[in-house]
Amino acid sequence: MATPSSPTALFDGLADGYVGHSLSTAVQMQPTLVLSFYPYGILMRRAVPGGGCTEYAISPAQLATALAARVQFETGLLSGSTLYVASEGIQKLVAEYRAPQRTALWMDGAETALVVPLPGLVMVRVTTADDNPRYGVYAVKKRPVSLDTPLYLPPLPNMDRSGICWGTVKKVSATGLAGVDLAEDWRVLLGSVFTNHSCGGKSKSHPQDVRQQLIALEQRKCRVYPMSDLTQLELTLGQVLEKVRP
Repeated sequence: MATPSSPTALFDGLADGYVGHSLSTAVQMQPTLVLSFYPYGILMRRAVPGGGCTEYAISPAQLATALAARVQFETGLLSGSTLYVASEGIQKLVAEYRAPQRTALWMDGAETALVVPLPGLVMVRVTTADDNPRYGVYAVKKRPVSLDTPLYLPPLPNMDRSGICWGTVKKVSATGLAGVDLAEDWRVLLGSVFTNHSCGGKSKSHPQDVRQQLIALEQRKCRVYPMSDLTQLELTLGQVLEKVRP
């Protein structure tokens, strides 16, 4: 009895036998795969070239993963705070916009939080089944209305072009990861303590340390983040989504 190399390999090549056949011919063909459900488990019998068959003992989880891997979904750019959702099997991508607003941020070693204006932000989250999610956070000058929207580095420590350095921050719950609302993700990220990691290159007025810009904004009691201070990436929203899309 053979063992499949991976759950998604269970159904590899099944469509090959249908190419070039009419419907009337196809319905008379012998099945290339049969699933048999028993009280003790599931057996898959698969025809092999030249005659005969191979049997696999598979778990319900394997079967569910293999079936799910065939399902694809993509929204395109949306009009609400949720910008984009795409999935393929057990992989899912969600992009969400956070409007410009004053936000309390905790810096490592500070006794009180900085209350500063942040620009519009876009969070992109990619999950694969129960694995740890991957994130990207980008600044934007206005809410994206097209995939050509240019992206900027977020004026925050602990994140760069490759993602977010979470450190020992408590991760988002399984319930939060199951949906497309990133409210809990934003709350966990912006409610964490920011350190001195990845502070450079994010502020034109304070290129060495973006935290100095945040301190200056609070001291001046600014209500809006200056868009001219942002550092532009050589990427658009569409390019980022294409790169990480399932």
